[in-house]
Amino acid sequence: MRKPLASLCAMLSCTLCAASPSPPGEGDLAAGLIPGLERDTGIKIHGIIDAGYSRNTTSTRTERRGGLTNLPVAGYADEKFELAFFNLFIEKPLDSRYLPRATPLPGPQDQDYSFGFTVGMLYGRDGQFARTTGWDEHWGINEPGASATAKAQRRRQNFYAVPDLFATAYLPYGTGVSIMAGIFGPGIGYEIPPNIRLARNAFATKTYAFVTEPGTVSGIVLGTRMLDSGTSLLGGELGIVQGLNNLRDNNNSKSVLGALRWRTADMRGWIDYEFIVGNAQNNSSDDIQAPTYRLVSSSAQFRQQHSLNGWFALDNHWSIGAEAVAGRQDGDGKPGTVDIVTGPGFSGAHWWGVNSSLTYQYRQDLAFSARAEHFSDPQGFALFPVSVARGSFNGITLGLRYEATRNLSLRPEIRYDWFTGNADDRPFGNDRNRQQTTATVQALYYF
Repeated sequence: MRKPLASLCAMLSCTLCAASPSPPGEGDLAAGLIPGLERDTGIKIHGIIDAGYSRNTTSTRTERRGGLTNLPVAGYADEKFELAFFNLFIEKPLDSRYLPRATPLPGPQDQDYSFGFTVGMLYGRDGQFARTTGWDEHWGINEPGASATAKAQRRRQNFYAVPDLFATAYLPYGTGVSIMAGIFGPGIGYEIPPNIRLARNAFATKTYAFVTEPGTVSGIVLGTRMLDSGTSLLGGELGIVQGLNNLRDNNNSKSVLGALRWRTADMRGWIDYEFIVGNAQNNSSDDIQAPTYRLVSSSAQFRQQHSLNGWFALDNHWSIGAEAVAGRQDGDGKPGTVDIVTGPGFSGAHWWGVNSSLTYQYRQDLAFSARAEHFSDPQGFALFPVSVARGSFNGITLGLRYEATRNLSLRPEIRYDWFTGNADDRPFGNDRNRQQTTATVQALYYF
């Protein structure tokens, strides 16, 4: 039972996992085509198709022919039909009581060495934002859109990406050390893609906080279970990585990421504190990694991002999740420190946000959710490139999840967003509006 549990957690950095076998649907195709693969080798193959249809109240008929007309609403950025992603995973999970970027687990400490790997491949519109600089960003198959973002938007181009390519190991020393090395999602923030069945994501669209959090990192992370008192668990991790969405270092310094993860012993509640800190500037105008890094400077410009998030089951029907996120980008204000949006003399930016969701599990196959969020970006820095509006974004989302079959989940939602801030900034409807209503129907097919 431990390997399916580890698989579900590790593949999505899911910090709340039920002690149960793999959910229905995930791995069905591989199990039918290659019977006994997981039993005989420990290797699991599973996938998701995430597709849907959305409309908003601000775009024109002409604009809808292209893509990204829902922005700055993230998750489903296109109107009409969108293949968000086709995601395929091949993995051999660890036998470990600590899963890096994920969670400590209850139970006795493992005494044997364990080794594993994960490969996650993605194709779809979300591939445009899932790519890593120096790795899959400019693969030939992603052209012309990889070099011409406006053309990719007009053509609604799908992109290929491999956001997960890493090896794992468990060493039974001390409290037990789990290691992850390669390219992977850092597990920072409440919402983490993609949408496996046990993911914490309740909605098709994402929060503004999600936009500010790194999609991938490359490097190494170590984690261990620090406490198991019988009533609660505490785990910690620390890593060294190239930076945000980055395999090719652009400023000759690394970033540090880490986390503290607390769990109740029954895994019905958790609190995480996660962070990533490091210099975030392009040293040279000849090698600008935009949009990940907006600054060009020969001097170090420090960036930090912090997330405090948690989830609790209130009873057998009600559950609540919440996140507070804060970040800062330093700027020395010198003429040689250039923001590619605002120009020379960048003197720093800060941002913060809060969001919370409430879910009612009406029955096993049907759940209703509501979410409220507020995100403050006074310098119009954190949400780039989806928006450079200076002010605060607010949103209310209502939706449900219906498990139509063993393999198919449906998630319709309606969302209202409004902006308050600089009088000249109108982030919705191609810079015409300060509010927007978006309706989305998402289908998730698990195989």
